[in-house]
Amino acid sequence: MNFLELFKWFDATWISKVIRDSTYIFPVVEVLHLFGLTLLLGTVSVVAMRMLGFGMRRQSVHEVATQLAPWSVGAAILTIVSGILLFLSEAMKCYGNAAFPWKMWLLVGGIILYFVTQNKVTSPNSKLSPGQLKIIAILSLVLWYGVAIAGRAIAFV
Repeated sequence: MNFLELFKWFDATWISKVIRDSTYIFPVVEVLHLFGLTLLLGTVSVVAMRMLGFGMRRQSVHEVATQLAPWSVGAAILTIVSGILLFLSEAMKCYGNAAFPWKMWLLVGGIILYFVTQNKVTSPNSKLSPGQLKIIAILSLVLWYGVAIAGRAIAFV
């Protein structure tokens, strides 16, 4: 099965038809998607800024990252679930869109970075140097804001 056939299959699922045929489902799902993404970008930004040494200096990186982790995970889940629903409703539009693969690769990169580094960042006995924390912070910002920018670009390319 090639990608075109797979995208056609996604486009023909019952849930994609329900979303496309409804006046209200798509806009509600899109609002949830944008809310989740905004919350995710906010938590990622706060943790990254702390890792870069900007703000919240009375709290350790460990404390900030640990306190925001549930919000980040919840926001990521909301964003991904709503994103899947949006994708299903527009699978064929995504297939031919140059920004869509960028969004997916950046999303995969952001998820991998989170799971590879989260335990190290939130550990009270972290062995990460300030330089390593800065690299993780910059990568995180680039990947997650890249997801948002590429997602927005889907409407224009």
